[in-house]
Amino acid sequence: MTFPDSELRTLREALREARVLISTHIHPDADAVGSVLAASEIVHGLGGSARIVLADDVPCRCRILPGAERVEKYASRLAAEPVSFAFIADSGSLDRLGDVRHLIAGDALIVNADHHLSNDRFGRINWVGVEFASTTELLFELCRALNVPMTPALADNLFAGLLSDTGRFRYSNTTAQSLAVASELIAAGARVMEITDGLYYDVLPADVRSLGEIYSTLELYGDGKISIMFVRINQLVEDPDSLVDLAASLRGVRVAALLSETGTDRIRVSLRSRDTINVARIAESFGGGGHAKAAGFRMIGTLESVRDRLLLELVAATRTEA
Repeated sequence: MTFPDSELRTLREALREARVLISTHIHPDADAVGSVLAASEIVHGLGGSARIVLADDVPCRCRILPGAERVEKYASRLAAEPVSFAFIADSGSLDRLGDVRHLIAGDALIVNADHHLSNDRFGRINWVGVEFASTTELLFELCRALNVPMTPALADNLFAGLLSDTGRFRYSNTTAQSLAVASELIAAGARVMEITDGLYYDVLPADVRSLGEIYSTLELYGDGKISIMFVRINQLVEDPDSLVDLAASLRGVRVAALLSETGTDRIRVSLRSRDTINVARIAESFGGGGHAKAAGFRMIGTLESVRDRLLLELVAATRTEA
């Protein structure tokens, strides 16, 4: 991906004038958190100042990342302070920021850095590279274009996003280029074992106790091509999205869904595809987005009512793509 010189100059000049707000999508994953932390380091590396504000808390497993303690959670009192410059990473639209979008002035300079196919190009500067495995891989290339020094902390954050969005380098989006980037990040000081253990192998006992209950909710439809599991709000699982990967790994399954309660009548849906079914299109039809093989959305309803609506789309998709 090329970063036009005019846009790089605009970024540098804006940093001299204004403090930048950095944010990402609601319910952030490791690529989102790694991206905003990396964006903050890029800003500081260019002599600017930054404030990171998210709609949700940083997930416990991501708190090992350098700089995670600087992330603020949105509060309504902040809405009286609209910013003129925002750097948004790993988010397909401004709506995906949740309430943080209220902090951004209508005429603000917005840098939109993302790798999702469903991105709606909402920025004045749009660095959207769908060829990248993660947004942090895109930001690695941005660091090169801006001559930002690759510190061990920056390497940690970039590596975390790449590790996460490639499914620990096993998804089909893992390319020779992404492995080459991982190699350079490791050479720059990324802590492979610590980051991997922190993101995937530091499991709470409460999570393990809930796993059996969640696995028991497994439902199969469409001659075993569709799998669905449920997470109720009292089942404390730090990373429920990892469970949808298991649902997708079942023999014969082509598309999997994990439905999680997040509040009264609020359901979060995570989708995974193992073949040609494009779950991003399905998510977009419900107001969400993502990648062809990994996407999600939120919906008002109960687990059962959301399942019934979603199932119609999944059954149709498996028939169309048969």
